[in-house]
Amino acid sequence: MGKNILLVEQDKSFCKLIVPVLEGRGHKVIQVESGKEGKGVIQKENLDMVLLGAPLPDDNCFDWLTALRATGNKIPVTFIAASQPELHANRERLERELGVVLAVNKPVIPFVFGAQLEGKLSPEDPQSSKLKDFETMFLALVSKYARMLPSKLEDLAVAINKSKEDPEDASLLAEVRSQAHKIKGTGGSLGFRQVSECMLFIEHAAATMHEKPASEQMSIWADVDRKLADAKILGEKEAQDVASVVNAKEEEGQSEEAPASMARILVVDSDDGFLDIVEELGKQRLVEIVRAKTFREALDRACILPLDAALINVHAEVPDESFKLARELRNLPGYETLPLAFISGNALVKDRVEAAHAGASLYLDKPLESDSLEKAVEHLVAIRTGGRPRILLVDDDEFFANTIALILRNEGVVVRILTDPNKILEVMQDFPPELLLLDVMMPGITGFEVCRMLRQIPRWQDLPIVFLTGQTGVENRLEAFRSGGDDYLPKPVVNEELLTRVKVRLDRARMLKDRSDKDTITGLLLRRAFSEQLAQLLADGQRNKSVFTICLLDVDKFKNVNDTYGHLAGDKVLTGLGQLLARRFRVEDLRGRWGGEEFILGFRRESKETMHAAINRVLAEFREMVFTGDDGQEFKCSFSGGMASYPEDGESIYELIQTADARLYEAKKQGRNRIILSHQPNPEKSTATP
Repeated sequence: MGKNILLVEQDKSFCKLIVPVLEGRGHKVIQVESGKEGKGVIQKENLDMVLLGAPLPDDNCFDWLTALRATGNKIPVTFIAASQPELHANRERLERELGVVLAVNKPVIPFVFGAQLEGKLSPEDPQSSKLKDFETMFLALVSKYARMLPSKLEDLAVAINKSKEDPEDASLLAEVRSQAHKIKGTGGSLGFRQVSECMLFIEHAAATMHEKPASEQMSIWADVDRKLADAKILGEKEAQDVASVVNAKEEEGQSEEAPASMARILVVDSDDGFLDIVEELGKQRLVEIVRAKTFREALDRACILPLDAALINVHAEVPDESFKLARELRNLPGYETLPLAFISGNALVKDRVEAAHAGASLYLDKPLESDSLEKAVEHLVAIRTGGRPRILLVDDDEFFANTIALILRNEGVVVRILTDPNKILEVMQDFPPELLLLDVMMPGITGFEVCRMLRQIPRWQDLPIVFLTGQTGVENRLEAFRSGGDDYLPKPVVNEELLTRVKVRLDRARMLKDRSDKDTITGLLLRRAFSEQLAQLLADGQRNKSVFTICLLDVDKFKNVNDTYGHLAGDKVLTGLGQLLARRFRVEDLRGRWGGEEFILGFRRESKETMHAAINRVLAEFREMVFTGDDGQEFKCSFSGGMASYPEDGESIYELIQTADARLYEAKKQGRNRIILSHQPNPEKSTATP
């Protein structure tokens, strides 16, 4: 939720850098220049933070703060010193006597400063630790680029001299433009704004040089040389500014922050030794392990911290309590698709069935083999990652790509970088993205050409494509849309704008996909979307020679439900069954509405014998659900099902569906309210009421 922030600062250029960062994070910023104006705002507005920039034009900053605290006002204050020596001389007084929550000195790196403030504005938010991790990694990236910048400028100088020596060689001029373009985009995005402005001039000069007569080209090259010399001087200064920020962080003891975790897994076990082993493994794999020794503690942790998966020990004395915990976790808001795994030292068949019913993706036996725990953690993370947005970033500047990827990954996005656009179709087959970030200027092929090619392929015609370009003229913007792009971002990239535009495009694309792929009544996949995923399941089975199982379900006597209790009541039955199926089984299992009152399930790498008991458990649950008719009457329902496994019951989707449908028909003949996995000549009568 956005906060109200007062910025007391007379330096307009500083305000111009900082305000967009804060507003981009959803905060409201009130700007004033003097201490007197600041006091007036504090009396009138309900503020969450004051940013006090030194020096004030009409007061001493320390006297101003002392007077504020004397009134009893405890509003959080961030102090922005004019220099590092000033900050060092006064830090203890600011923090201990005047209650300053954050003290920094100019110059600041805007995006890092924004992350620091975010942690102070919401100190109890679990995201604050993630912001600290991001801040550390982003600073490391900026610091590394500062060390590399001089050599990049020298390489550009060499390219310029070669082009001047052979003005007829268009490829040499293109190399100048390309190098300037990369420094402009990457440097500007990392805070080297003055260097970026110099590169903008050089890039434009190189792009238009061929249009100028020879008499003018010498003058333009002279201007280019001057801009390059300016860039070297400004680059040194901006690199020093970066070093001062990094040094300040090291003095605060924050330089040793651990890298950001890629995922957070809840581990529930009363054995401290086992928890220690898992925690150490998590550190090696950048996975944060949340420990819980009791079921109540596990639920409390899940309510406070956002989880990516859960690993639960099955107690031999009370195994049902472990499975109950799994179901309760899945019932928490946002955890409907939480990946689950169980571990046990005495695994019984009935426990494995119960685990499958609860939604376990894995069931591990104690004592664990050396690599089984590691593989389990990787598997759970991979499942959850599959539910995160996937973005393919195509840019031949690897450093720029890594910068953008870091920003996106910090927001939970799965990012893959491709520096060779000629391999894009191959990569997209292996990593189907939900959004494509595409650079325009690349060697051999432009981003516009890549976009046109993708729009000719049916699978990618609806893929959101956002261009990254330093060419922001009208003609280039029009070309971005003519080629099939959805949006464009200018280089250097403003991080908040990047995140906002990406989020909007992803949200809209997902909303449209859900509308086209999911049934509005049950919330499950429609027949077309399910068939597409079933085809992938078959391909996986053929490629890996693995089994999978499908099950066709049909609500028993559904016509009677509609005729007796009303069509709205019939919809409630379908909705109830859809929600039940969504909560049960594994995250990676497929659930769909096949048509009418028919449903279909798909279980990767599971035999029909394994899943038969789990589906029977769901049937038992469904039988106990009470529905209300249009006139208030209460009633219950059941369903029948037929199962088929690949390759035992068929080697094509058609054969498997036919077999499952035949067994569903057999279940109906035998009295409904049952699941048939093979031919049963002498079935036992069901004792439940259909």
